[in-house]
Amino acid sequence: MKKLMMLFCFVLSCCTMANAHAGLADRYLEMKINVDALVLVFAVTQVSTYLFLKYSKSKVSCWYKKLIIRIAQKVHKKSHIKWCASWALSSLVFTPYVMGLCTEFFFLAFIPLVVFLIYYCCMVLNMEKREKHLTGIRGLSLLLSVSFQQALGYLVYALICETSTFHRFVYYTDEGYEMFDLKLYPGIEAFNYIKEWFAFISIITAIPFIVLFIMRTWRYFCIKF
Repeated sequence: MKKLMMLFCFVLSCCTMANAHAGLADRYLEMKINVDALVLVFAVTQVSTYLFLKYSKSKVSCWYKKLIIRIAQKVHKKSHIKWCASWALSSLVFTPYVMGLCTEFFFLAFIPLVVFLIYYCCMVLNMEKREKHLTGIRGLSLLLSVSFQQALGYLVYALICETSTFHRFVYYTDEGYEMFDLKLYPGIEAFNYIKEWFAFISIITAIPFIVLFIMRTWRYFCIKF
């Protein structure tokens, strides 16, 4: 009888461990380690690039800054390109960080998403903030610079994400995984998550621009007629 009870307890415990990360939780943990790794690489890349550009007086740094300003000036001259660029670039810049915050909140992901949308709407609908951060030469220059830095981050991540050295420092495990000596490692599939999130963020960031366009159109017809 004792042996049967011990066997029953052992089987029950195995079932509990096997289902500890089943279904939704397993997929969430897999997504989280990929998102965390990607955001980590982005953050390190952007901070390193920012410090280099701020304190370096090398020819590369000066050339890069002049190039960014030149591109921003050309984009700013054409109204339709300026608006499209400010929307697309800001969506690209915000995507990894909004994605990282929402992933941390899990079922409450709507909280940082709503906060971001309110902040973004205020920035777009306020003329001074919009000009300063999005559609002005300074705003476009910043968006372009950060976008290039993120492109560098994508490249760095693609090169190191599946290496043993990177996996030695970046992984996920817990008591359930440790009992079976299992770990979750980030991989190239992180790009699938960032692609889906970019599409989603682009849609919601288009909302304030659409509202602004409707408001301007309404004012135009009111003044004209």
